[in-house]
Amino acid sequence: RNVNGGAVISYTLPDDDDLLGVKAVYVLNDGVPREIYSSAFKDSITLEGYADTEAFSVSLYAVDKSKNESLPVEVTINPLTPPIKLIRETLDISPTFGGVFATWDNPLNKEISVTLYNRTPGGELTVFDTYYSNASRGRYTFRGLTSEPQDLVVELRDRWNNFARPLDTVLTPLFETEILGRDERGGMIWTQWGYNEGTHLFRGDMHRLISNRTIANATDGELMSGSVYWHYSNNMLSDFMPDQPEVNTFPYYFTIDMGRKASYSRLAMWMRDRSPLFSAELPSVFEIWATNEPKPISEIGNGSREDNLKYWTEWPAAGGTDAWKNDWVKIADCVMQLPSGTMSPSELTNEDRDYIRSGFVYDIDTEQAGKPYRYLRFVVHKTNTGVPQFMISELKFWGAYAD
Repeated sequence: RNVNGGAVISYTLPDDDDLLGVKAVYVLNDGVPREIYSSAFKDSITLEGYADTEAFSVSLYAVDKSKNESLPVEVTINPLTPPIKLIRETLDISPTFGGVFATWDNPLNKEISVTLYNRTPGGELTVFDTYYSNASRGRYTFRGLTSEPQDLVVELRDRWNNFARPLDTVLTPLFETEILGRDERGGMIWTQWGYNEGTHLFRGDMHRLISNRTIANATDGELMSGSVYWHYSNNMLSDFMPDQPEVNTFPYYFTIDMGRKASYSRLAMWMRDRSPLFSAELPSVFEIWATNEPKPISEIGNGSREDNLKYWTEWPAAGGTDAWKNDWVKIADCVMQLPSGTMSPSELTNEDRDYIRSGFVYDIDTEQAGKPYRYLRFVVHKTNTGVPQFMISELKFWGAYAD
């Protein structure tokens, strides 16, 4: 049965208790002989790595436990279009903040590399960056390019060193700058929307702000400070509905008034540095939504806290509908991932520790790249410890101001 980039060869095994399995001897497009084995418990063998759809000969051998081999059975296969060529048909690249954004489809989940090259005026190619993936829907942002025309080449390669046709293009990355939380005199620009007025209680935004650990601490430039950070403690239903029990509640919400309109490219969070490392809470699965015209609480239902909580939350106890999402735009879905995959402070690798100290970086949806917003609302479904609170030592955004 011919498949993309190879074939699945099925057979009837010899009736022999001493049978070890089946060996296939074959040659890919590079001309190098290869061998692959399948055990006596299977009735097929799979070949991969072919770079085109020509006819190829394969020799099959039955092998016993003493490594004796039968005479070969010759099979001719005609692989279907190689996966790397199918992936190339879907490859697209577009400008984004500080770089270019590449997308591709890989429904067979093949392991590939995506390499971006700069082309010099003399025509020479230099490697800018390489990204490895087997995701079915590939997405990657190559950052670090200046906001001027870039002569670029993108090249796809599979694990057998088969290459697809390069993509040549000239793109101009969008200008990117840090969206600052303080003005040039050090005054705060970002605020915890509605906290001082108490309207956050109508919107379900986190309430238990620890004294003096405000958003200002997350904009002071002190990365992973152990004592100066922005801290909301346990999110309790009883804070918003006094008749409810004091129980930890997800999702939790918090909203930032950014002070002025900006379009966003990415954000980074640093957690409080406490022992053991990675034991302070940060959002680990969360959404970010944006708007310029949030509905006033007086225009929701009869303006009561009950009507507002139904609109602003999804909490069953409040009859929540999350209807506010119909009026806002989602600009990011974010998931925290350490290199090792662990979420336990006791299992961190050195690579994990370096990753944590460098900050957790999340990309904003590139489809929202050119759209400016003033208000950002976080919907947190999970934290790294499972406790609904956060200790953000530093929070940074990048993008471009609208004015």
